[in-house]
Amino acid sequence: MVGTIIMAYALGIIMSLSGLMNFSVESSSEIPQMQEILQAICVPLAIPLMLFSSDFKLWLKSLKKTFLALITGVFSVCVVVFAAYWLFRDGGIEELPKAAGLMVGFYTGGTPNVASLKLALHPGAETFMLVNSFEIMITFFFLAFLVGGGYKLVRKILVYKKEETLLEPISNSVLDPKEGLQQERERDEKKIDVNSFEDYEGFFKRENLKKLLFPFGCSILLFIVAGIGSLFVSKDYRVVSIILTITTLAIGLSFVDKIRNTPKTFELGMYFILVFSIIIASEFRIDQINTNTYNLFFFIVVIMLGSIGLHLLLAKIFKVDADLFTIASVALIFSPPFVPTIASLMNSRRCLISGLVIGLCGYAVGNYLGVGMYALTSLFGN
Repeated sequence: MVGTIIMAYALGIIMSLSGLMNFSVESSSEIPQMQEILQAICVPLAIPLMLFSSDFKLWLKSLKKTFLALITGVFSVCVVVFAAYWLFRDGGIEELPKAAGLMVGFYTGGTPNVASLKLALHPGAETFMLVNSFEIMITFFFLAFLVGGGYKLVRKILVYKKEETLLEPISNSVLDPKEGLQQERERDEKKIDVNSFEDYEGFFKRENLKKLLFPFGCSILLFIVAGIGSLFVSKDYRVVSIILTITTLAIGLSFVDKIRNTPKTFELGMYFILVFSIIIASEFRIDQINTNTYNLFFFIVVIMLGSIGLHLLLAKIFKVDADLFTIASVALIFSPPFVPTIASLMNSRRCLISGLVIGLCGYAVGNYLGVGMYALTSLFGN
């Protein structure tokens, strides 16, 4: 009922709080190295498998609104981060300008951007770990709110467009004039059946596993091709290059019937996302929290609530529909790996594509915005 992502995320946090992940880097360096390797592998393998079964035309029908949701979301984050910096600038928070830059990275692309900003801004180890730990803890409750049905509340505030109204009618079909429209709607609704997102029934049947070998091989091949292609771009942009290349090629392969119609490709992709989610959550650290860090905690709370609130207001003004707003918030705050669960709960395959596109665009601009926010806030001192 709560979704596999939220359970994986909770499991990772429990692993951390239990002390299982408390190890010294000197004595157990292979563990954090393995975490980094798995994170680097899981997402590139998962994205093609999730996209292979998607109908790209569903996203094309909402292209304008997709980028509108992206722009309003990124604008909201930048405005609120700067306002929060101004509000807490005399609160005694160490390296506040760097924390502001990191938060822009977190809420425009997630961990990949923050990893790059850590190298660019050189925050202290304590500052980075506290920002990272607080961000994980705070956004966990927002994710739980959405999984628990919070997206339904958004539908009461913003315009809600049912998915079938965005689908093209089935062409070349011979239908009874009286029942034609109803049959078309029923057929279209099957395309976005929520059970098609995480239906693991029969997943381990030999016939399904054999069929999955081809799309899985395609996913690995795309990873290799993207990796080779990234060697021709600047080192700072290789991660973005790999993700964008994989996504583009995967969308292209989704037009191949043999790949798109292979059963359980989405579920196989979700497996890698579950691994990724556990690893990310297991990096949560509570041991560095003390009374002197409360202001930093509230700084991040203000950013999360303020950016979501401003984004919601702008979505209302520019008539962005409810599900697209929700998936945009998830893509920007949690990054693309967290998009599938919310998209499946909302029964929206269109939002799956839009969410991934928004998240990937966030990857592309997050580093620039994070460095820019640090430069701007540094002008006013700490």
